[in-house]
Amino acid sequence: MKQYKNIVFDVDGVLLDTMSIWANSANQYLKKVFDIDAPEELDRTCATMSLIEAGEYVKELYPQIPLSVEQLAEDVAAFIREQYVKAPATEGMVDVIRELKARGYHLFLATASDEKNVREALSHHNVWEYFEAIYTCTEIGYSKNYVEYFEGVAARIGIPCEELVMIEDSIHSVVTAKKAGFLTVGVYEKSSADKWQQMQEQCDICVKNLAGLLTIF
Repeated sequence: MKQYKNIVFDVDGVLLDTMSIWANSANQYLKKVFDIDAPEELDRTCATMSLIEAGEYVKELYPQIPLSVEQLAEDVAAFIREQYVKAPATEGMVDVIRELKARGYHLFLATASDEKNVREALSHHNVWEYFEAIYTCTEIGYSKNYVEYFEGVAARIGIPCEELVMIEDSIHSVVTAKKAGFLTVGVYEKSSADKWQQMQEQCDICVKNLAGLLTIF
């Protein structure tokens, strides 16, 4: 893989073990802040959306919420911040990131999460400085369901999609990144174990954990 020198990482489930935080975040937020009992499937639906898209969706369901879509997205990010910034790293993450940087790779972040939350969480593990830039769905204006998101990431890096590697744990993101032209590397994530077979079929490469990247790059 010497021809690839630029690697883009998803954050949740790939670098940080945060999937349990997101699992009930929307429901907990709505109940605590607005005393709204939302259905369990709300969090599953929001899981594939950007914060802004999730805000729009929740506002459509509950128009009585007295916040704008933007305020709602910011409020949810703030609601989970205390848990998020203390989230554990995924297995071997710190050593793998440091080693890839030492080998001369350029590392970037692509995430639906709030930039402040990600910065504080990765700083907690002393790896924030190894990444050259972070590209959030909110900044680019599309979720990872859209090719335009990944094209936007490539445009900001200044490198064609075909010369970029995307490290992901989510099947919907892998499909879109691959469609955009990225080399896709799927990482096993326990909460998406039922999608692992699909990941293996869709990704160019799959690894069971981040340490597997060091045998590839």
